[in-house]
Amino acid sequence: MGYYLVFDIETRVDKELVKQVYDRENLLTLEQAYDKARDKILEQSGQQSDFFPIPFHVPIAIATLQADENYKIQALGCLAGDPLADGSYEKDLVARFWQMFETCKVLVTFNGRGFDLPVLELRAMKHGLSLPRYFAVGQSQSTYRGSRYSDSYHIDICDFLSNYGAAYRRGSLDMLCKLVDLPGKYTIAGEDVEYLYRQRRLKEIKQYCMTDALQTYLLFLRVQLLRGKLNATTHAEAIAAAREHLKSRAAAGGPENFLLDFLQRWKE
Repeated sequence: MGYYLVFDIETRVDKELVKQVYDRENLLTLEQAYDKARDKILEQSGQQSDFFPIPFHVPIAIATLQADENYKIQALGCLAGDPLADGSYEKDLVARFWQMFETCKVLVTFNGRGFDLPVLELRAMKHGLSLPRYFAVGQSQSTYRGSRYSDSYHIDICDFLSNYGAAYRRGSLDMLCKLVDLPGKYTIAGEDVEYLYRQRRLKEIKQYCMTDALQTYLLFLRVQLLRGKLNATTHAEAIAAAREHLKSRAAAGGPENFLLDFLQRWKE
């Protein structure tokens, strides 16, 4: 059981749903409907963004990092769906994440309140899952959905660092990581995921997703230092323990080699 559950998701666009919504007369192919929808989204944003609304997003990878009450890493991994499969993997993927949620105390995300959790909520609804603990309210029950300003259940680093929306921050996880000398994005970015998925390059997506979750955790440690929840000594201890955890994983070789690359890019 991890006290903190740090996570990040990568998604693809649900083109079947796009076609249902944007091609009601059923005259277009999947790709034509996708292009039509993308053009409309671009137009509505003033040519600023082609990012599809949350209901169109399907999770393909969910990276998770579990840490104990002393912020020490207990586990780092990634749940993922096979792009060769018929799509039935998704219910299992989403269900496994919510099962993991049942064992944690505090969620930690970067913009999880704005994207990751709404996606996972909608996909749970689509697949008929029930999340009573997540949605529970009351004096003696958790309030993961309703405690924006509390760190008892969910700490959204993006929300916190923008003063809960009061400060305009045209930033990203990448920018803030580089601000504190973390590697940030260095080979893949979020906009590459759809292409990689089509190319069936799931291994690269998983590794990218895991490094995002890892950097969310490391940025979280810096935020806790800023808030006084950690002091210089306990922060240094957590960082040292994280380095040792990654070194031991990287030493195993094989699919963990990408962690060695991360360590080499992570400044001492």
